[in-house]
Amino acid sequence: MKENNLVSDTVYGHIPYSKFEERFLKSKVVNRLLFVSQNALAYFAFPSISTKRYIHSLGTMHVASYLFKNSLINSSSKTRDTFLRAGKNEIKMLIKRHKLKIDLRTLDIYDKTLLGFSFTLNKKFEVTYLILLQSLRLAGLLHDVGHLPFSHQTEYALKRLYLSLQKKKVLNTEEKNFLKFYNTITLNGALVLHESIGELYVDLLFKYELAEDKRVNQEVVKLYYFFVKNILNNIETKDFSYKTLHDYVASSIDADRVDYINRDLLASGYISTSADFLRVTREAILIKENKRLKLSFMSSSLADIEHLIESRFNLYKKVFFTHSISRLDTLLETVINYLATEYLSVSGKDKKIYQTIAMMWKFSKEKNSVKALDIISQLDENWLITLFKKEYFKIKYQLDLNYQERYYLAAFEDILFGKHLFKAKWKNLSEFYKILNLSEKERYAFREKFGKVSKNKERRLEKLLNNFVYKHNKDNNFFAYSIVSLSIGIDKNFLLYDGEKTIKIDEVSTLRKRLITSRSNTVPFYIFTNKKHLTEEMKEELKTLLFKVFL
Repeated sequence: MKENNLVSDTVYGHIPYSKFEERFLKSKVVNRLLFVSQNALAYFAFPSISTKRYIHSLGTMHVASYLFKNSLINSSSKTRDTFLRAGKNEIKMLIKRHKLKIDLRTLDIYDKTLLGFSFTLNKKFEVTYLILLQSLRLAGLLHDVGHLPFSHQTEYALKRLYLSLQKKKVLNTEEKNFLKFYNTITLNGALVLHESIGELYVDLLFKYELAEDKRVNQEVVKLYYFFVKNILNNIETKDFSYKTLHDYVASSIDADRVDYINRDLLASGYISTSADFLRVTREAILIKENKRLKLSFMSSSLADIEHLIESRFNLYKKVFFTHSISRLDTLLETVINYLATEYLSVSGKDKKIYQTIAMMWKFSKEKNSVKALDIISQLDENWLITLFKKEYFKIKYQLDLNYQERYYLAAFEDILFGKHLFKAKWKNLSEFYKILNLSEKERYAFREKFGKVSKNKERRLEKLLNNFVYKHNKDNNFFAYSIVSLSIGIDKNFLLYDGEKTIKIDEVSTLRKRLITSRSNTVPFYIFTNKKHLTEEMKEELKTLLFKVFL
């Protein structure tokens, strides 16, 4: 029996990992996440929120194990056997199709870590269960592996650049190369960037980095590669649904969400000790509905689910969408977009890739897998902050600065040195109404209009705010904005199981209604500027803009 190791953790006390998983944790692809923040620059406003993607990925792997084990314990023997039988057949099919030299009868799978999440099973399904458990744990560990430095903010900045280049009629070579990369990896913008990049990283990890490791069984590595890829890609086959396993790491109540809510609540100070959010995993159940096996939760878990979703909502409303963090996120996206645009505007012939922001997308052109892995290992926040500082000092020591250079110098100073040159003109809805001089009647007209901005409204609002910022960004005035749009985090079709049938959550809970009401009390957008006061003209423009979009 192989020994297991432990990672000390502020949330769960410790997280066990197996010897096989240790090879992943020590890889360049996964180890990079030690230097990628979960919540971008949130730690500038909330210094304790310094969670890295690495520990969150371990936490997701840990919670997924509890969900999987408990959902099968709580399911009926018929449902459990149906699922495990299909899993066993899928394993055999993959071994046969890919000619893997694996004998399931002698496979060394009995690892202490995996057995810690096992239970008494029919002997013929023991190996199947452990293979599925290990596959799910790896999917949880690797689900965020494609995140770039500062996570979503970098992703949003690159998407904004992509959309702007699409509208451009004449493109230079570098711009064409960027568009080609983005279109190829996201299927013309249809896929999420970090998930698409993650797929490439997973390929490099399994096919090259682990393939060179003589301490692991390469045939077993290949088997897990097929399972992990199919889980992350939510694949449906004729006889086995990977979507069932996908639900454990990507659904309304999943391992990813349970971990980051618990972790961020603790880090933000909203709770002083780790709440027992693992409670909800004990109510997980695998059910069969409409001929499909799916993860659900027993109706007795309603209070825990309500608490989990409310906690997530309050984290976003009271922490991540506050003016202080929104300001930092906006400026971060702004300077990333600036660096990328600057790079694309000139020929890259003499540029060293690691000295430019283009390393984020040019890694995909490297044919040598060793060099590609080396490039990927550098894609962290230490590297990006170094680029920020390099550009900042380059601008600062120029003899004569134009308006754009002065604007980005101020943005860099806010991000790098906490100068707080850009300030929010309002912090809450009450201040928003007051500054824009809205009458009581006008305020009432906007009741329940804010909180969630539809895609069409967001496009209109973005266009009008861009015009506002473009008009007033002159002389010594610097403006930026951030749109606020909150998801309540749970779909109306979320189902609970009462032992006989499934029930829609709205039938037994007012949770969604409460959260929808609560989010309507948020501002629709923030304006950040170094200008002490908005002029009456500016206020009137913003007020007119508000009526155009929301009424």
